[in-house]
Amino acid sequence: MKNTKLISLLLSLLTLISCSQDSATSSVIVDKAAIVATVAADYSSGAHAVISKDANGVRIATNDLVPTGSDITVSANGADFYRIERAFAGNNITKFSGSDAQTPIWQYSTNDAGSAVLSNPYDMIFVSETKAYVLRNGSSIAWVVNPSATTEAEFKIGELDLSAYADADGVPEMSAGMIVNGKLYIALQRLENFAVTQVAYVAIFDVNTDQEIDANIPGDTLMGIPLQTRNPGNIIYEPVSNSIFVQGTGSFWPEEFTGGIEKINLATLTTTVIVDDGDAVTHPYGLITELAVVSDSILYFVGYAAWADNTLYKLDLNTAEITPTGVVSLVNGQISSLSVDSEGLLWVSDSANATVRIIDPATDTEVDALYTNLNPEKVVFVK
Repeated sequence: MKNTKLISLLLSLLTLISCSQDSATSSVIVDKAAIVATVAADYSSGAHAVISKDANGVRIATNDLVPTGSDITVSANGADFYRIERAFAGNNITKFSGSDAQTPIWQYSTNDAGSAVLSNPYDMIFVSETKAYVLRNGSSIAWVVNPSATTEAEFKIGELDLSAYADADGVPEMSAGMIVNGKLYIALQRLENFAVTQVAYVAIFDVNTDQEIDANIPGDTLMGIPLQTRNPGNIIYEPVSNSIFVQGTGSFWPEEFTGGIEKINLATLTTTVIVDDGDAVTHPYGLITELAVVSDSILYFVGYAAWADNTLYKLDLNTAEITPTGVVSLVNGQISSLSVDSEGLLWVSDSANATVRIIDPATDTEVDALYTNLNPEKVVFVK
């Protein structure tokens, strides 16, 4: 998100729960590892880190790989990962193989040829090894791309036109996406020069034809699903309930409690707000800035009371009970991202302490912590 990422933008051998290597090694081999986008505390630089297990099953963080600007995020597909450099870091995407996390395979621009407009790529969503979508927050056109392209001329293979959702600033601010059963779902913030004034949407596209699918919402002139919450940042599928969960932040400046967590039933395309962030008078969690879906019954989210005053909350969907985490470092701290790995463990980017903390949702306890030198942002996983 434009605004949330602004605020969320050594070696340690003395601890039993984390260890780190510098980037002097000739190559970093990745096998079922986590890739972490990391940024300097003063936002002067960025890099990526790799968290993997050694021969004894101990997690190790290898930090400060391939330094770049601070406005970055990451995406992954199979054994490959992609570092996305957004508006203030180059407007390009760099592909790395899981067999070598330090050597780029390619780097391609996401800007339109000959245009001075910054595309500001936000996410990359994969259909296959040869087809993916690049969400460009600074444009009304998402790109269809070939991740296996060997030249930049072969990279872009199509477009998705989202201009119908554009508002006064000319762009719909596509922020996140995911694919379920052959359909691409794209969250659209629809900010007007950063102001949260318009209804946010989720647009749906057929990944085989790249044509938009009409959600057929009665009385709506747009084809997508209108959201009840605003400024969506995360969109996550939960298969047991066949539902999508969307996290909306509302507004930081001015502070507006128009966000929350919304559930979309994919069978009916109806939406339900399951967590309301409140109003100017009562807002028990503050703004809601991050979301992780652990299962059909357990969610985690981040409540933002103020800068450096964020708390991780656990939501039991069966009881509707919301409780702050028992992990002390994640209460009134600074949390920039949440991810869930294939084992169902929650990975939390603790930016106050330059540490990725791994939580067991069954007990809500910390099982590991890895120092990343620069502050951790988004975490993704490669095979």
